[in-house]
Amino acid sequence: MLPEIIRIQAEGFETKSRNGIRRYSKRLRKIFYVVLDQDRVVGYCIYYIKPVLSLKGIKKKSVIYSISIDKEFRRKGYGEKLLRESAREMGVNGITSILLYVNVNNIPAIKLYEKVGFKTTNEIKDICGLKETCYEMELKIL
Repeated sequence: MLPEIIRIQAEGFETKSRNGIRRYSKRLRKIFYVVLDQDRVVGYCIYYIKPVLSLKGIKKKSVIYSISIDKEFRRKGYGEKLLRESAREMGVNGITSILLYVNVNNIPAIKLYEKVGFKTTNEIKDICGLKETCYEMELKIL
């Protein structure tokens, strides 16, 4: 399954490292989600957990490290299904919100995230790449 995830990731991102995916797969297996079409991996979403201290104690947020759908299967509902089902699972496990970072020019992705319920919370430079501007978006779960 990992070779398919790496292939899909390479199609979707020019700057992400293949070694980064391998490193995450070894350390954080429990927060890899994939979407299948029959037995074929057509997309993935990788989360990591970010504890945040608040007045009410420690809240668990998750951050989407990487998400992508195979080019052949884009705009067919797989991305929405993957986000909704993984967000539901995160909520069941006590995650209060999900953060992600998306390039301001990636309009199809931004529209998908908004459709699922993400809201833009900030504009950040250099987090998605050198001299690139990204939106920080958040989906409140609990």
